[in-house]
Amino acid sequence: MSIEVSTVSELKKHWQDQIHALDQSAIVAITNLKGVITYVNKMFCDLSEYSEDELLGSTHSIINSGYHDSSFFKNMWQTIGRGDVWRGEVRNRAKSGKLYWVDTTIVPIKNDKGKLEQYIAIRSDITDRKNAEAALADERARLVESEKMASIGILSAGIAHELGNPLGAIRGRLEMLETMCHQESFEKELAIRSVHKMIENVDRMSKIIRALKNSARDGSQDAMQDFNLTQMLEDILEISAQKCAKNNIAVRTEGLDHPIVLRGRETEIGQVIVNLFNNAFDAVKGLENPWISLSVIDESDQVTIAVADSGEGVKEELRHRIFDPFFTTKEVGEGTGLGLSICRSFVEGHGGRLFYEGDTQPSCFKVELPKNKDAD
Repeated sequence: MSIEVSTVSELKKHWQDQIHALDQSAIVAITNLKGVITYVNKMFCDLSEYSEDELLGSTHSIINSGYHDSSFFKNMWQTIGRGDVWRGEVRNRAKSGKLYWVDTTIVPIKNDKGKLEQYIAIRSDITDRKNAEAALADERARLVESEKMASIGILSAGIAHELGNPLGAIRGRLEMLETMCHQESFEKELAIRSVHKMIENVDRMSKIIRALKNSARDGSQDAMQDFNLTQMLEDILEISAQKCAKNNIAVRTEGLDHPIVLRGRETEIGQVIVNLFNNAFDAVKGLENPWISLSVIDESDQVTIAVADSGEGVKEELRHRIFDPFFTTKEVGEGTGLGLSICRSFVEGHGGRLFYEGDTQPSCFKVELPKNKDAD
């Protein structure tokens, strides 16, 4: 977009009515090609808290908040330098130090020879909207953390027992080895078998600790990288084993017989599976002959993880709502209803999809994720 006028006075002459209307409804500034301000309207002065005299002859660095990096403004200058219109949201700092946001459109102005001569910036104050968005993001983060902690609490019910058993076994074998060391005849083969058993128990404990560590941390800022999906799922099953055994829930697995490399944020994907597994546990707890199934289909371009159970499934009239924030079928105090909504956002952030298959038997939740591909 270009406007074939050469000076500010010509702009006012040709567009006098339009400029007058613009001055009444928008924050307006005009600069030369070097970014030096040659015109500002009253709304610009009021919002920035600088007088017209203070602004004229200065550049917009006078209101730079330092929030945007150099590449942000480099892109802006490259765009308008080509004669193209630039649009963006900018956080500025008023004279008093107050921060404010403006939705900005910068239009290159050309003279009658088609040569760039100046830029007109038209802005609107969006501070209230940006503050509201930030407040919502903070609240969502708080609720994500709350949901995560609830999931960890459920998983942690049997952790003491899970870690206590292998620790007890390791101590018993160490005491046996200590006794053998004081005996005249040292049974080497028995000692080797005991050491191997202790190594197995240590590995088991490592799985439990690793899975809990991944579940407890925030992975939203992690870089996309390759990880062993099979190992992650086995770790989750390890910390869920005692809880399921205590409630006589059989756990079936399929497709975990080989390493599967996936590119993504391991922590987020792990939290999705933990949430689905916990939901399945809640659905079958107390039923006759309960079971939970976790299966993986490894294809050339994607991986599908399915979590099914022997429960009754989600009622048909509720299926369109299960991914809505705050919706839950659980009793008060048993969940926030955020789980599936957050899980879907995590999966979609990886370029995949999370959906419910209620028309199949058994009904199940499926996670489809692309392999070896960074999220868009």
